[in-house]
Amino acid sequence: MQSQKRADVVQISLYLLFCAGMLFLRFVGNQFEPFSLALAYALPYAGVSPLPIAVVFFLSSCVGQGIFDILLSLGQAALLALSFILHNKFCSASKKKTAALPLFALFLSLAGFVVFSPFEAYSLPFSFSLGKITQKILLAAFIFLLFAVFTVALNALMKKFLKCRLRVEELLFCVILFVFIGLGVNRLLGLNAYMGISFFILLLFSFITKDSSAFLCAFVLALPPTLMHALYLQRFFIYAVAIVLFCKAGRLPAACAMLAVFFFYGYLDGLYSFPTQLLVPAVLSATLPALLFVLLPTPLIRTLENKLVFYREKHLSRIAINRNRMAIGKQLFEIASVFRDVETAFSALGNDEAETSAKEYIYGCVIDESCKNCPQYRSCARQETLNEIHKLINVGCLKGKVNLIDVPKRLAEACVNQSNLLYAVNRRLVDYRKYMTETENAASGRALLAGQAQGVCEILRNLALEQSEPLRIYTEKERALNLSLLKTGIICSEVLVYGEEQNPTLSLITFGRADVKKIARVASELFRIPMMISERIALSQDKYCCILRKKPYYDAAFGVACAKKTGESASGDTHSVIRIDEKTFMVALSDGMGSGEYARRISENTISLLESFYRAKMPSATVLSTINKLLNFNKEESFACVDIAVIDLEIGNADVVKIGSPIGFILSGSTVKVLEGESLPLGILDSLHPDTASYNMQENDVLLFLSDGVTGAFGSTSDLYETLKTVPIHNPQELADALLSKALQAYGGIAKDDMTAVAVRLFKNHNAA
Repeated sequence: MQSQKRADVVQISLYLLFCAGMLFLRFVGNQFEPFSLALAYALPYAGVSPLPIAVVFFLSSCVGQGIFDILLSLGQAALLALSFILHNKFCSASKKKTAALPLFALFLSLAGFVVFSPFEAYSLPFSFSLGKITQKILLAAFIFLLFAVFTVALNALMKKFLKCRLRVEELLFCVILFVFIGLGVNRLLGLNAYMGISFFILLLFSFITKDSSAFLCAFVLALPPTLMHALYLQRFFIYAVAIVLFCKAGRLPAACAMLAVFFFYGYLDGLYSFPTQLLVPAVLSATLPALLFVLLPTPLIRTLENKLVFYREKHLSRIAINRNRMAIGKQLFEIASVFRDVETAFSALGNDEAETSAKEYIYGCVIDESCKNCPQYRSCARQETLNEIHKLINVGCLKGKVNLIDVPKRLAEACVNQSNLLYAVNRRLVDYRKYMTETENAASGRALLAGQAQGVCEILRNLALEQSEPLRIYTEKERALNLSLLKTGIICSEVLVYGEEQNPTLSLITFGRADVKKIARVASELFRIPMMISERIALSQDKYCCILRKKPYYDAAFGVACAKKTGESASGDTHSVIRIDEKTFMVALSDGMGSGEYARRISENTISLLESFYRAKMPSATVLSTINKLLNFNKEESFACVDIAVIDLEIGNADVVKIGSPIGFILSGSTVKVLEGESLPLGILDSLHPDTASYNMQENDVLLFLSDGVTGAFGSTSDLYETLKTVPIHNPQELADALLSKALQAYGGIAKDDMTAVAVRLFKNHNAA
């Protein structure tokens, strides 16, 4: 019953608004031209009942009219009602939509205006004159065109306003409708009344939106008085600036700011020198709307703000996101191709050409220095004996130097100055060794860059595949989540759901300090998947973007215990625990060569590189080979023993890599899995053959990495295994501390090496499915 009364009040208010609009349109021209016909015929096309509209049209047409004009308006109203009644019956009977009958009725109504309405020709600023009938025909055609414009505008206002964003042409046609009504208000009620209405609309709109759209509102409001009274357009912009600057401070400061601008312009215009009968209406046109705005009930303001929240243009437009994703994916593919070409180019640059050219250079130098001054040179050249020098140079490049037993037989029989020849060859072989060392280093650098290019190519290609896939649409779930959050008191202006159905990602725009735990709980209940707040981004002072993702099945607790070698200033052991993404983390332990500051630098650099490469999601083989080559480049001897584990918290899978490191363990209740490797440490050899394995960890399983300083304290794997039976494993920190303590006891209380224990325990996430 209450809702029916509310609907009736809304319906009556709308008809009164339509009546006022038609009345104002009657006064757009000086001779009561029937501009209201355009609005009257447009309203039924927007879903309004034609009979009440016909009545409203007739009542609005009676104001200021003579008896003949009233009778003409009555005929036009009857024609309007009859045409739409017949139109609706025909459409329902034939199930076809046609607008021929109402359009013909509008044509007849305008023809009645052309034929019967009294009219005086306007004086137009043209070099030629238009007669009375011609002007009336042109006005009738213009009104017919306005009918089409008003139809689009009213359909947008009646069906889309505060529901979705209007198209550009719809906004433009709504502005045209407002301008024509504004012209009528100015002519019927006067400039002061229009300014009062405009001030109130500008105050209310600016306070609700609190953004730059207030300037667009000011521009539209300024058009009617500018067209009729030649007011300065920029004044409305100044009003908007003053209101927007102070609206965040409250309604009263915003109203006072607007009044201050009004009185300032009044001073410039000499308003205060006007007679009282002109001064008072002008002042009331600003003060009354300001007072009414300040006295508006706060709940009404909040209701309007909330309605506008759902109307605003979405920042998370799915179309724009998909287009951007496709464009980014395509660009990533192109960049990946570039890095693939870079890898191919570096790989194609071998050392064979450099070695051949170096040997040819040595041959030329030996000929110049040793053979050309010899009396037998021409004879050796004719008999091609000089070619035997190539064989001698080849042997020298392999051995590093040559002597008499290396000289080919044919060359030995022909050469009369072998000692001079050997001296010249050995002299150039010294330069050859230096040159080939530099060439090999350059080749290693190229191989390193080729490997990096390959890794970057794979990353970009995977990103391109991921980005190229368009977002799936979950409209119903977005609407359901929005309503569920609204019931808990959380208002979201935008909701976007995307990703896999069983692994969705939610993006929400919230206002104020929304309860993130409540948001995660509501989302988890709706999607029946445990969700967590992954990110919370501040968009403005009271506007946030919350991103929710599926909570992994497992979480992890970590424990680390370490001690540096007694007497050393720094430890050569370095550990790292980093989160790669929401469901994956990496744990690593690096033991640099020896102990002290130098070992610490090697270990820290190794861990730092591991963290950077794994965060970038580069392939594991590329990561390890790159670090190995970088350690090889060092002039000093440098290597590191490394343990790495990348653990998937969703399924509990652990990919373990051991490179020259001591024994490790996975502790599962009473069961112990031993992690061993036989590979050499990083940085010893150019090639790398790490030991890799994959393990499926369960709830409460513990992964344990130990440096050689800890394992060496127990003497054997059997002793270490027996020790593990006596320490608690449920708390990883207690486990690491206990092992370090027992290792120090085994050393007699003195740390004979750098010692580190890293323990990781998996446990089930709360509320995880």
